[in-house]
Amino acid sequence: MNAMMTQEDIKIVEDKIRQFELNTGCELLLIVCKSSDDYPAAPFRFALVASFLFNLVFSHYIEFQHAELWPLFFLITFLLFTWLGRFWLVKRLALADFEVRRESLEKAIELFHTQGSSKVSHQLTAMIMVSVLERQIHVLVDNKLKEQISQQELDDLVIIMQSHFRAGNMALGFSESIQSLQEKILKDFGGKVGTKNPGELKDSILFL
Repeated sequence: MNAMMTQEDIKIVEDKIRQFELNTGCELLLIVCKSSDDYPAAPFRFALVASFLFNLVFSHYIEFQHAELWPLFFLITFLLFTWLGRFWLVKRLALADFEVRRESLEKAIELFHTQGSSKVSHQLTAMIMVSVLERQIHVLVDNKLKEQISQQELDDLVIIMQSHFRAGNMALGFSESIQSLQEKILKDFGGKVGTKNPGELKDSILFL
C-alpha cells in the first residue's frame, strides 16, 4: 500500500503530522487502507449481470444444436466472471455508491475508536482516513474539537484532498488539508488546545 507514496512523500507528510501536533496540542491519526470491506457478494453480483449480458449477445451469433448446452455455457461463464470479479477494478463495478459510502464510514468510525480515541487519555484527536478501493475520504474529530469545527469545514478538507489526489499528488493533498485543519484549530481555539504536547499516538501514516 505504501507504494502509492514515495518514501520522500511519506516523510513530508509525517513531518507535517508532527508539526501539527506540536502546534495544536492535538493528536492526528492518518490512515490509508486498501479497502473498507471485502464485499464478498460483489463478485457474484458482477458475474450474474455480466454472464447474462454475455450470453444474450452470444446467442445472436451462435446457436447450440442441443438446448441443454445453454445452462452449461451460462454456468461456465458465470464461474469465469466470478473469478474475474475478485479483482479490485472489476469488483468496484459491482458496488453501489450508497454501499461504499456506508462501509467506508463504518470503517472510519471503527478505526477512529480502535486506533485513535481509545488509545489516548484525552479527547483531542483528529483522523484522516482514505479508503483506496472505494475512493472515499473521511475526516473525524473528537468531542473537544467538535465544539468549534463544523461538519462542513471537515468536508472542505476532503475537497482539498480530492483535488490533489485526482492530480496524482497524495502528499500535497494530505499536507494542505493538515495545514488547513491546523489553521482552523488555532484560530477558533485562540491557540494551542491541549496543555501538553501530544505523543500517545505514532506520528506515522498507518497503511492497512
